[in-house]
Amino acid sequence: MMLNNLPLVEHGAMMEEAMRESAESRTAQTMDDIQKRADDKAWDKKQDHRISDVNRRIESGLAGEALAALHGLHVTSNDEPPCDVDDTSEVDDQTTLRDKIIMRLIQIGEIFSRNRDLPDEVKQKWTSMLGECYPSEAKSVPLLRDLKRELDTWEEIDPQSGLSVIYSAINAVATMIEIYQRRFDAR
Repeated sequence: MMLNNLPLVEHGAMMEEAMRESAESRTAQTMDDIQKRADDKAWDKKQDHRISDVNRRIESGLAGEALAALHGLHVTSNDEPPCDVDDTSEVDDQTTLRDKIIMRLIQIGEIFSRNRDLPDEVKQKWTSMLGECYPSEAKSVPLLRDLKRELDTWEEIDPQSGLSVIYSAINAVATMIEIYQRRFDAR
């Protein structure tokens, strides 16, 4: 009787081994799929970062109407940046608020460029600081605060420079960026 059961036991053991190998194979395949998705996601993130860097380099060479056009916006060179926070910032959709912020940053940069009282190196430095500000970048608000401190220093050096309008505009756009980041969890 034992001889008859032996082949069944061996067959059962072989089936059990085959099922274990199949489960291990499925587990390995699942782990490979998870790793591949993680690798793909990391690669996509790296590519997005590279594209953002390239876009920033392109934008750094543009100003005024050209920069606005790159973002699909229109600005005339005579526009003064608003000195208060846009009342609809709390309800605007993400794209609209982003466009308003970018427009204000461009307008402030244009005022720097047109200010004949500022030395070229100061204009370039301040415009460069503005060029690093984006609605979704966590460093934007601290950069704008640094820019305001520099404006304070410049105002002390040259009280006739008329930068108080820009100071208020920088405050307003910094607040709008904070609203953007809070609402759209952009940090």
